[in-house]
Amino acid sequence: MSFDPYDAQLTDPGIWDVYAAARPVVHSDRRGGFWLLTDYDDVRSALRDPATFSSASGHRIPTDGTQRAIPIDFDPPLHTAYRRLMATALTPARVREMKPFLERTITDLVGRFAAAGGGDVVREVALPLPLLVLTELVGFAPDTVQQFREVTEQMWGFLAGGGDFAAARTRIDELMRRELTERRPGFVTELLDADLTDDERVSILATFAVAGHETTMNSVSTLVHLLVTQPDLQDRLRADPGLAPRVVEEMLRHRSPAQNFARRTTCPVRVAGQDIAEGDAVLLSFAAANRDPARFGDPDRFDVDRDTRGHLAFGWGIHQCLGAALARSELSILLTALTTHPPIRAAGDVVWSGLQGGNHLGPTRLPIRFVQEG
Repeated sequence: MSFDPYDAQLTDPGIWDVYAAARPVVHSDRRGGFWLLTDYDDVRSALRDPATFSSASGHRIPTDGTQRAIPIDFDPPLHTAYRRLMATALTPARVREMKPFLERTITDLVGRFAAAGGGDVVREVALPLPLLVLTELVGFAPDTVQQFREVTEQMWGFLAGGGDFAAARTRIDELMRRELTERRPGFVTELLDADLTDDERVSILATFAVAGHETTMNSVSTLVHLLVTQPDLQDRLRADPGLAPRVVEEMLRHRSPAQNFARRTTCPVRVAGQDIAEGDAVLLSFAAANRDPARFGDPDRFDVDRDTRGHLAFGWGIHQCLGAALARSELSILLTALTTHPPIRAAGDVVWSGLQGGNHLGPTRLPIRFVQEG
């Protein structure tokens, strides 16, 4: 199978057929060669075994060792130390403290969007929201976060063209170094006081910058797309706002915004009857695992009433997403805010991205309008 995670044609809806055709494991000769794992049990087992499936060579294909994003491109014990430090910005207490800020911010964003009658959700809501959250959570300067989308898109383009990771990250790293020259309240200042090198501080901030806006942006726009395509779901949410967390979880399972993460084997291993040699690159598909019919019945159907427990949208094990609780809170609050306004309908065609960075999937344009009923 010639699966290239950077292929621009890999997008919704066709990408789901590609994953289904790859079950349970296939080898691709693209990008230096790698194995693609798609079944739920196999992906989760690999995530639970970092000693065999190492992250130290990089979480994106190719796993050539040039990627050094903290903490995901490290194994314990370094990974453990880095993650412990970064988790101080995302403790359960901190997420609870941020709830009033999130409610004010989302209510304001959605209110202005509705007052204008609608527009492009991606540009007007999905992108501004995580950027505003990053200024509050990490302490980034507002003029810095406004550049995150541009420099991230440049990085994805560079990687898709075969560029190496360090060169692709140059502009983001420059922005982070500038942030470190100023002391402001928040996590940036905590980093300056930590026993780290400047390169380590830059890498940690870059992780917050990219992961902190890319996945939330895609999650928000994907969630709104589901509401637009399923008006009855809007009706159910209006009648029962407590349904919001279940809608969020099913969206995360059904269209996982972060789809694929790479590993490299440290010893020979057998997966689904296939022998994988020591040192082979392996791509774990969270998105395909979340549509494994052996784990989730009728997996291509969006079903808010299904049991989504155990989905892998945030990963599993030691590399599970640090920002999962914050993301869940943002998305549930967003749903509640949207349903206080008139129903939404499509105002044009949705445009989906390819797999940005071989991983991230979501709408790049989603025009909607608010419909006054009665």
